[in-house]
Amino acid sequence: MIKKFNVGYKLISLLLCTLTIINAQETEDPPRIVTLPGPNVEGIPATTKVGTYPDSDFTKLLSYSLYFYEAQRSGILPPNNRVPWRHNSALKDGEEGFDLTGGYYDAGDYIKFTLPLSWTLSMISWGGIEWFKGYELSGQEKYLHDMVKWGTDWLIKAHSLETNELCVEVGIDKIDHNYWGSDQNIPLPRPVFKVGDDVHGTDVAAETVAAFASSSILFKDKFGELDYAKLLLTHAKRLFEFAELKPMDVYSKQVPEAILYGARRYQDKLVWASLWLYRATGEQIYLNKARQYFVLFAMKGYMQIINWAEKTCATFILFAQLTNGTNFMDELTWKSESENYLDIMINPSLLPGNRCSYTPGGLLWCTGDSEFNSLNVALNIAFVSLIYAPYATTEEKKKKYKDFANFQIMYALGENPKKHNYVVGVNPKSPQNPHHAGAHGSVNNDLLSPVKTTNILYGALIGGPGVNDDFNDDRTQYNFTEVSLDYNAPWQGLMAYQVLNYIPTIPKPKPPTNEPKKSKDIPSSNNNNVSNNDTPIVSSGRKTGIIVGTSLGAIFLIIGGLFAWKHSTILKWFGKKREEIDKIVKRNNVGNNRRNSSSIHAESNLPHHIP
Repeated sequence: MIKKFNVGYKLISLLLCTLTIINAQETEDPPRIVTLPGPNVEGIPATTKVGTYPDSDFTKLLSYSLYFYEAQRSGILPPNNRVPWRHNSALKDGEEGFDLTGGYYDAGDYIKFTLPLSWTLSMISWGGIEWFKGYELSGQEKYLHDMVKWGTDWLIKAHSLETNELCVEVGIDKIDHNYWGSDQNIPLPRPVFKVGDDVHGTDVAAETVAAFASSSILFKDKFGELDYAKLLLTHAKRLFEFAELKPMDVYSKQVPEAILYGARRYQDKLVWASLWLYRATGEQIYLNKARQYFVLFAMKGYMQIINWAEKTCATFILFAQLTNGTNFMDELTWKSESENYLDIMINPSLLPGNRCSYTPGGLLWCTGDSEFNSLNVALNIAFVSLIYAPYATTEEKKKKYKDFANFQIMYALGENPKKHNYVVGVNPKSPQNPHHAGAHGSVNNDLLSPVKTTNILYGALIGGPGVNDDFNDDRTQYNFTEVSLDYNAPWQGLMAYQVLNYIPTIPKPKPPTNEPKKSKDIPSSNNNNVSNNDTPIVSSGRKTGIIVGTSLGAIFLIIGGLFAWKHSTILKWFGKKREEIDKIVKRNNVGNNRRNSSSIHAESNLPHHIP
């Protein structure tokens, strides 16, 4: 009897397995973001199975961003250089006694600027401090270390501890912007511009202080490089002395050649620098200075975007971080400033006359700034939204800040009306023509020759779309396709956050449909979108019916086969059971000529199945 039950059990198991296979065939994996092969170099994470944590889309995107920064390197490249088309370059930068080789080219040209570089290093250090685990999960901590150190090593060269002079620019636009070619023929001369005792530059000095201080925390707390962190902090403190010298002014007034990165204000940068010095040293004097400058410069309630030129509202977030869990009223003050800012930026209609709004596709847009780098405007605010979210006063606000940031991230990755992905080298909808001389590969100083970009600038986040979500993939239109150190600064931190916090979704069942797929929707094996019109196209509903019918038919064939194989045994067993039934019926009919079928069923131990 046990064997007979086993046969039935196996048949049921076979049916369940068949249904499981059917269900598996009727589900679809979430679409991948990264679908193109990445750079064939070490350090790029492998693609993992959908549903695996961490999600390989974001580990790859984080690694690509770090690769982009390597493509911006100047000077003598290290032996482990991963960018084959980047060479040793600009080896004569500086002047006698002032070596300025190394560092990063700012954008698609070959000028080096201290102000946007310092902002970039501050943002990347901030993201590294907060979400370092994301770098570890991606195997990118080494590349983060090298990326930041390549920048801070150059800043150390650019700042003299003895004279407190600071180099603010190497190269000049009127020479550099007449050249469009590789890094092997960068035109000369490459003049050097500095600020110092006689040429004040409060803004650029304070910004560089923040870069030194924030990166010192990263090297001390995350990499354990105490001596290097101490050196960075020494430069930060010394340069802060210069930043506080009077008369205070923006450096572009003193160095008109630096007009490409001329900030309107220096006040915000003094508060920014003071806060980072406090965070790096724990010395109360710097927090006191930050408070004093904040009041002196009437920064309360300020509403402005956040970028290399303007960081007043970023100080709200940093104040909130540094005072959290201290004096209740102090904590409440900075949380109120932060939430007032974020609430209005996320819902611009709360402020009458607000120049910020949303594009039809949902990208945050601030008129007057977004025209030139729309994604950077939105992503900087997304970055501080995620920094602040853990400190929010309500769960509703925390969720709102996270949802806003996630939407802006996914917009940049293709969830927009045009389905454009704005990161180079990620998928077929990525930009093909970033405004970048080295990547383009022209040999005749021509933005249009060759037509196609020669080298893929993996990981570069371009300027972004227009106010109507429109986009022109044209390297001559730099407002759409420009790349820059500071464009990737919030992006890299956001990718580290996503690696750490993005939970992959389980594939959902495909929705049933009676409509056949169009032939163009059937992917070809070589990704050339070539369809075979001779192949019949079956709807998912019909496909399910075919699979179920075929599977059940197979089960009945198995049952029939078993009967044919053991028919004599089965008939013998059945005959024996009939004899047992007849005996029971005869016994129950003694003294009672009327048959009670219910009593037979109640007293019988016969199985109710045919083995």
